[in-house]
Amino acid sequence: MTIPVLLIGLFLSEIGYETTETGFSLGSSLLFSMMNWIVHGSMPDRANIILHPIAFSGWIGLLVTSLNLLPVGQLDGGHVAYAVIGPKQRIVARAVLIILVILGSTGWIGWLVWAVILIFMRMDHPPVIYDWIPHDPKRKVVGWLAILVFVMTFTPVPF
Repeated sequence: MTIPVLLIGLFLSEIGYETTETGFSLGSSLLFSMMNWIVHGSMPDRANIILHPIAFSGWIGLLVTSLNLLPVGQLDGGHVAYAVIGPKQRIVARAVLIILVILGSTGWIGWLVWAVILIFMRMDHPPVIYDWIPHDPKRKVVGWLAILVFVMTFTPVPF
């Protein structure tokens, strides 16, 4: 639902060339940038998108999607990472935690809050009941597509 909402909202959004700061700036994910390019084309350096509320809700949808797809513990991304790479998900989860701390220290402080939340949620995927049953290739492809969605929706500095 997020992509159609975002596209409709971007069509309703305006391009502004104001030099004064009004409102606040939002970060951009790869998917948001691509959708904006599809709707508005290449924009001049001094141009700003004044997001319509529908576009803002689509942007929030992308942010929430990327948060849920963080490859940590009980989040959907943790399940996907465990399904794709197995017990190595532990290594990925710790790497994500380190990246969030770095991003929180240099960019958006909210990533530090998320790092703490993820530590309390447990970083590792819980044990599975039937761990000896391998996933078929179709499920692996779906897992890699979910990882691609995470990469496309992640915004390093959201606000």
